[in-house]
This record gives sequence, C-alpha cells and structure tokens, in this order.
Amino acid sequence: MTKRTPSPRNKPDPPSLIIDTALALAARDGWAQLSIRDIAVAANVPIGEAFAIFPSKQAILTAFRNRIDQTVVAGTELDSLDGAVRDRLFDILMRRLEVLLPWKEGVAAIARDTLRDPLESLHGITSLNRSMALMAECAGISSSGLRGRTRIRGLTVIYLFVLRRWLNDDSTDMAPTMAELDGKLKTAEEFLQRLCPLIQGNRRKTEREKQPIIRDPT
Repeated sequence: MTKRTPSPRNKPDPPSLIIDTALALAARDGWAQLSIRDIAVAANVPIGEAFAIFPSKQAILTAFRNRIDQTVVAGTELDSLDGAVRDRLFDILMRRLEVLLPWKEGVAAIARDTLRDPLESLHGITSLNRSMALMAECAGISSSGLRGRTRIRGLTVIYLFVLRRWLNDDSTDMAPTMAELDGKLKTAEEFLQRLCPLIQGNRRKTEREKQPIIRDPT
C-alpha cells in the first residue's frame, strides 16, 4: 500500500509554525530565556530561515498580535454600528480574549517575563496601543488626533487590567472577566461624561477672555 504524502496545503507555513511553537515553548519553559534557535529547532525550521523571518522575539510577538487582530477584525461586522459604543467595545474586546484562549498559558508566561524587562514592556505597550487603535476603529471610535490618541491610551490601560483578570480566570464562561471589562468600561464612560462638561466650560471661559473689550466711544 502506497503511503500518502501529506498535502502541502495542510502544512502550516513557517511564520505560523514559528509563532505557535514560540507560544507553546513559552507556556512550558518561560519566555525570558527562550531563544530564536530554541524555537527554530522545536519548530523544525532551519535556523537561518527562522532568523530571516523573525530576527527577534519581539518580532514574533508583533506578528502574533497582528494575527490575533486580523482574526478579530475578520469576525467583526464593520458595516454594523448598532448599539452603544460601550457595548461594541465590550463585544470586540471579549472576542479578542476568546481568540487568545488557545494560547492563554503562553500569553501568561510572556506577560510575567515581560514585566521584568523595561524595554520589553515598552515595546509591548507600543504594540498593544496599535492593536487597541484597530479595536477602537472596529467599534466606530476614531483613533485620530489628540483625542483619539488619548482614547487609545485609556483603552490600553483598561485592556491590561482586564487581561490580568482573564489570565487568572479559571471559569468556563469567563464571567469574572466579563464583569471586570464591563465595570472598567462603565467607569471610563462615566469619567468622560463628567470630563466633557468641564472641558466645554473651560473653552467657553477662554473664548470669553479672548473677546475684545468694546468701550463706549462717548
């Protein structure tokens, strides 16, 4: 009986194989001491090819985040902006955590080790800001300009709090994580509602101060 050769279409492409192997090794051995060589050997990818695709572990994490982002976007109805902004953000961020679920242990290991390295943390926050900008745009929230950048930084902080809760959430329905996200989004919404009148009031005051004083010519 002739042995059938697996179809090339069923074989993961080297970038995906390297990413998945890196997350699996991180879950087993930790992230800090893991090298590109370790990942390449475990993935059965030539070391030179692995370095050409991902010259650093940061590059692997960036590619992983991009893949997660694209998966979330692919499952989002971009033409539909029904419902409140908070509800749309809730749905999108929960979907992102659901997509991350198969790699939860690896993500936990990476998060633990990254916190111990300031440079890794800075790179991670910068990359996460880009991811949150995409999530916000999918929810119909502009990430442009000063206001947009402020929103994204706030959303990144919220997501990091929720991510920490998710990493420690052993429930089957993620109810504690959902409660954390809902609470953080509600707090942010209430804060912005209180802040906007203050900003508008300061603007009116500034505009009045800029108006020229008209003196009676007589």
